[in-house]
Amino acid sequence: MALKVNDIKELRGELSPFLIHLTRDGSYKKWKDIDTSLTADQNVTITAKNSLENIISIKKIEARCPFGYFNYKVPYRTNNQNSQVKRDWLRAVCFTETPVDHIYVQCESIEGRQLNFKPYGLAFFENSIKANGGNPVMYFNTQNTTIRGALDSIPTSSICLNLKPTLALYEGFGPPLYNTRYSPAQIDFRWEREWRIVNDFIFNIPSDVAFGICPKSEISYFEGLVGNAIKFIDPREPIGLIKKKLKTDTRLSAYF
Repeated sequence: MALKVNDIKELRGELSPFLIHLTRDGSYKKWKDIDTSLTADQNVTITAKNSLENIISIKKIEARCPFGYFNYKVPYRTNNQNSQVKRDWLRAVCFTETPVDHIYVQCESIEGRQLNFKPYGLAFFENSIKANGGNPVMYFNTQNTTIRGALDSIPTSSICLNLKPTLALYEGFGPPLYNTRYSPAQIDFRWEREWRIVNDFIFNIPSDVAFGICPKSEISYFEGLVGNAIKFIDPREPIGLIKKKLKTDTRLSAYF
C-alpha cells in the first residue's frame, strides 16, 4: 500500500503540521509611505508579551513590516525612480514550520538575524494558513546571476503589478547582496521553513489555533485570556511534558 502524505509527515520528524508565529521584544518601523498620515518614519517599541496579548484580543496579526528581497527595490530605498514596487505590497505576517520540539531554538540569539523572538506566540493549523493565502517563502541562491537578473528585471517590468502578490515571498541565501552592519558573510535562513501571509491575518480561536506559547509562569494567565479554549506550552520545557499536555486536547491527540 502506498504511503499517504500525512504518513510521510509523521515519519519525518522535521516536518510539522503547525505553523508558528512568535512575537518579539524590540521595535518596528512605521513607514510614512505605508501610513500616509505620518510626516516621517517612526520607530515603535514593542514587547513580546504585549504583542501576544493584543493579537489574542483582536484575533488578528497585523502585517506591520515589509519583507523580502524586493524591499531593497522600493524607489525610496534604491533611488530607482523607475521601480514600480511599493513598500505596502510587501507587508506580511510570518510563520515558521519549526517542529514543536525545536521551537525553543527560535528564541535563541542567532547570527545575522536582527529579530529578537521570545517564547510568546500561537501555533496555527497549516490548513488555516493555506486557506488564508499563506505560502512558503521562495528562496533563491544569491550567487545565481540568472535568477537574480530575472528578479531584478521585475520592478521596471510591465508585469510587475501582476506579480504583486508574490513579491513579499522572495528571500536570498548565500552572500548578502545588500550589506548592512548586521550582515554576516553568508546568510541562510532556509532552515526556518518560513511561511508568509501577505497583509493582515484574521483568525478564530480555537478553530484556527492549535495551541499557544508562553513562559511556564504565565500559562494560567494566557489560558484564562482565551477562556481555556486552547492549551499553552513553554517550548523550553522537556518535550515529553509538552507532548503529554498537548495530547490532552482532543483536536491534537492524533498529532502526538
